[in-house]
Amino acid sequence: MKEKEKEKKAKLLFFASDYKIGLSTLLTQELIAFKNAGINLTCVAGENEQEYGLSEQLRKQDIDIIRIQGLDNHANFKFLSKQITSIIKENAISHVHVQNNWQLLMVTYCKYAKFVPERFSIIYTLHGFRNNHVVKSYLAVIIIGFFLFLFANKIIVMSEYVKKKFFFLSYKIKKLYLGVDSSFFEKRENEIPTDIIRMVFPAQFRLGKNQDLLIDAVERYKKQNPESPIELYLPGTGEFLNDSIQLVKNKKLEDVVFFPGQCTKDEIRKLYEQCNIGVVSSNSETFGQSIVEPFVLGRCVITRKVGVAIDIIKDGESGFFYDTSEELTAILQEISKDINIVKRIGNSNFLNRGMFSWQNIASIYTSDILCVENLDYILS
Repeated sequence: MKEKEKEKKAKLLFFASDYKIGLSTLLTQELIAFKNAGINLTCVAGENEQEYGLSEQLRKQDIDIIRIQGLDNHANFKFLSKQITSIIKENAISHVHVQNNWQLLMVTYCKYAKFVPERFSIIYTLHGFRNNHVVKSYLAVIIIGFFLFLFANKIIVMSEYVKKKFFFLSYKIKKLYLGVDSSFFEKRENEIPTDIIRMVFPAQFRLGKNQDLLIDAVERYKKQNPESPIELYLPGTGEFLNDSIQLVKNKKLEDVVFFPGQCTKDEIRKLYEQCNIGVVSSNSETFGQSIVEPFVLGRCVITRKVGVAIDIIKDGESGFFYDTSEELTAILQEISKDINIVKRIGNSNFLNRGMFSWQNIASIYTSDILCVENLDYILS
């Protein structure tokens, strides 16, 4: 009996790198959580890594990583497929978890070209679909959805927003949040500064992030409340950074709006801790780390209705929703009348942060994604 159960235990091949990035920080954390949850892992990645030291983190957790030269370059399709086929055969893989369309195509080729005699399940995490471009996103939903309909056994989405976009695949979809770095959970008590309104929005300065909307709202607030101090921090880099810096100069807000540049995860965490509001101005998010990270750190979240905000933010309870700079200014006006609002909301979020721990997410993954009861079909 024990031997039979052992045979049916899921054996997961996990792609831990992404296009032009290599081994990614988030996927490294996910792998470590999976290992701690007892999942039988085989890990593959390209030759690069997003941050120095990720390979060492995996080594310390006794997670072996198979490096495949050129995996993230989207070339040499047959050569790479052959290597992946060998890994699937040698490790008797029952589940393959891919992160992008290139990986999906290679794994599908391995499976349906009959190079692998065993049946295995394909899991796909839907990270993005050109969601900041109206026309491109519409086409991407059709094209990506078609391939997922044909080839993916399970699809992981990170928010209700994405689930609704791919509603026609709902029978394959499982909603599973991304986790937040363990350093964000270190503090046992929530300390929120309430001397002035301090907001932070870490994001790249690119199409759809709309840092100018936040700058406009701060200018409007300052005009209405010349004696009421306020600060806005906009860490990040990108093609529109200089435009935003110039806008701040034109509006004479240099002593109010600050540009810390590209920050490490630790620097971002410290910025959140100095502030009392995480503010989000994106047009679209498939998930939204800038929504979740301040939530986990016990900050008030003021956001547009994007990504996971729709799942976790209740207006007036865990944060506030807005759409225009005028609406954001009105919210800031209300907070300025009683800044303890951010303390009450922040403390409430702090109590609910556990849903974004990697331990919790790994547990859900084990029970809902790697379903042992489905292995009879997969391995037959």
